[in-house]
Amino acid sequence: MIFSDGPFISRLRKRRVRLFERLFFWTLGRLEYYRTWSPGLHVIPDAEKEIRRILERNLENFGSGETPVLLDVGGRKKEREHLTTGYRYVALDIEPQAEDVLVGDICECPQIADNSFDVVMSFDVFEHVERPWDAAEEAIRILKPGGLMIHRTLFAYRYHPCPIDYWRYTSDGLEYLFNRTGRMETLLKGYDLKIRRFDKRGMFPGDIDSKPPLDYLGGFRENWRTVYIGRKK
Repeated sequence: MIFSDGPFISRLRKRRVRLFERLFFWTLGRLEYYRTWSPGLHVIPDAEKEIRRILERNLENFGSGETPVLLDVGGRKKEREHLTTGYRYVALDIEPQAEDVLVGDICECPQIADNSFDVVMSFDVFEHVERPWDAAEEAIRILKPGGLMIHRTLFAYRYHPCPIDYWRYTSDGLEYLFNRTGRMETLLKGYDLKIRRFDKRGMFPGDIDSKPPLDYLGGFRENWRTVYIGRKK
């Protein structure tokens, strides 16, 4: 787990996550593959819980009468509003399915002014973004200096066009999308293993009733998400 110094992540949370990391390396981490090829692998037991705690802790940076504004990229149904207590929640999506969701593409959204949001986040979106390098630039542009950038996407997962499935990311690759600009610094990055062994069966394109057998044409037992949380300089 990569942590920066600062107020966003408590000492207790750091200790708990590092304990989980040690347990991983004492078990799976002892296998030759991990020792040889992944000595710097950072694991997170439940990224959503960590993100919730970081968002809660971030509220301490604002005054009592100040409400920070959070943008949920890909929040077509406002499904992550429950994570954002204390924030003014705004959702953005290409195809909104709820009221008051902004229509827009994070790859290019000139309708949003520079430095508009205190937090920009997305959950399981960047694998569907056509030009993630442009999306990262736009997300940084609309984030206020000192603001939080929070993204969780996929490293290993079945094919799932929604509407198109483009990419998979390593932790280092996701971090590079943002930090290459020189305007971001990493607070936390790693792999979310919460659904690692879930039976995530795929489907044939165009036929939602067709469920292939496990591990055949899209069925997965290795479901790894990757997480990046940074702060704009």
